[in-house]
Amino acid sequence: MKRLELLSQLINTLSKAEKRYFKLMSNLQKGKKEYLYLYDKLEAGNSTDDVYKSFCRKYGKKGFETSVKYLYDQLLDSLTRSDRKTDIQDEIFRLISRSSSLYERRFVKEALQKLSKAKQLARDFEQDILLLLIRRTEIVYIMENDFMNYSERELVGMQTKLNECLKYTRSTNMHVSLFSTLNYRLYNLEQVRSDKQKEAMNDLVLSELNLISNNNNYQRFESMKMHLLFQASYYLHTGSYKSAIRYYAELLDLFDEYEHLKRNPPIYYLSTIEGIINSLLTAGLYYEIPLFIEKLEHLKGGNYPEDFLLKVRFLLFFSQTEYLIRTGRFREALQLSVEYEDILLKKTKSLNPENRLRLNLSCAIIFLCNNEPKKARRKMRLIMQEGKLFQIYPLYRTSRLLSLIIDVELHDYELLENEIRSIKRAIRSESQSYMTENLVFKFILQCPIPKYEKARIRIWEKARKEIDLIHANKYERQILKIFDFPAWIESKLTLKPFSEVLLSLK
Repeated sequence: MKRLELLSQLINTLSKAEKRYFKLMSNLQKGKKEYLYLYDKLEAGNSTDDVYKSFCRKYGKKGFETSVKYLYDQLLDSLTRSDRKTDIQDEIFRLISRSSSLYERRFVKEALQKLSKAKQLARDFEQDILLLLIRRTEIVYIMENDFMNYSERELVGMQTKLNECLKYTRSTNMHVSLFSTLNYRLYNLEQVRSDKQKEAMNDLVLSELNLISNNNNYQRFESMKMHLLFQASYYLHTGSYKSAIRYYAELLDLFDEYEHLKRNPPIYYLSTIEGIINSLLTAGLYYEIPLFIEKLEHLKGGNYPEDFLLKVRFLLFFSQTEYLIRTGRFREALQLSVEYEDILLKKTKSLNPENRLRLNLSCAIIFLCNNEPKKARRKMRLIMQEGKLFQIYPLYRTSRLLSLIIDVELHDYELLENEIRSIKRAIRSESQSYMTENLVFKFILQCPIPKYEKARIRIWEKARKEIDLIHANKYERQILKIFDFPAWIESKLTLKPFSEVLLSLK
């Protein structure tokens, strides 16, 4: 059954074009096609248990494992063939293979011509590992054929270019290593909540800047891409949001300039747009978001694998709802969640755990903002039910905080104190808490909110001083970008609508 689950996941990643190509290839085959029955059932979204039972009823148990294995192999073959038309690496490999076949038959000049074409493609598309192989093979061919009237200067020139290629490849590998180490620290360690924690990244920043200053090939696409990704990611997670936006914007311009070097699917391009949107949300620049929503809409119409398009749809939903909520348009955000019910919300299991957590949390916030706390609680229960899966993400900590808010909206005060103690115990295992968290704890322990205006104003005057400090702290924006807890507290104490308070902050 594990292989069948893997097969189901693979089918879910196929684009429409890839599905059409697979069907076309299958129709060319003769004989029994039990594997197509499996494909149709899985492609229709049936569960693996239902598919297994249905297949056994129709064809028996004996042929099940064989059909699963055969379908898996056929899908991989189909993907390999369909990708050849667009995969530049495959084209370069094909030229190298043809060159090798010609050389074995002593057609040396023709072999070098094929290598020359491969070399040009590798240069144009910055396939440096392959370029290294081509340049080395070229020198070997010439050397094994008594240097073929090449002068020493020409030979030295070829060797110099080979060494330059080797040096650039090594530099790029070092850049990738630094970027992956940065991401590892940001992903596995706590969020950066102070200047002291920020200093822990200084070794990587200095190494990256030193690498750039010593890299003569910095202006090449791959070097520029890795440099901008590193800087943007560093600034985003250390609180310098406007700097992060600047680097991400440069990265988008770079992708536009080197359109032919985008990967298929354009994973880094999507990651860049996501980084910009996160930076804009954290910096409070909400009215800049629609420009990047348009870019996501453009990506959504591309012929990409289904799992990539699902990520695009998720980011599109997240960006649109965040923009609508931050601008006080709660009803529109609710309507949008209804529109995405079939195209995204019913496919949450296909998302990675972190995005699944973000999606459920976004839906809970939408319901909360639209005065539907019971529906918000149902979404929170989905998060809490998978606590062990989600608790490694910083967002889970904020989810528990939002759960307290929902309990207050439902006037369910009985277990609030115990839940706050539980959250505080979890926080003590980390090095630092947010001021926002402490503000929320203080406020909730004073619930239910006094009915008398004087008492509310007294609480509000004390809370406002803390809120001013929170707004002045760049690290607090990491939690405020998810939900504006101080604005919610203000709306409760001043009796102003939550949407009105949000708009007054812009």
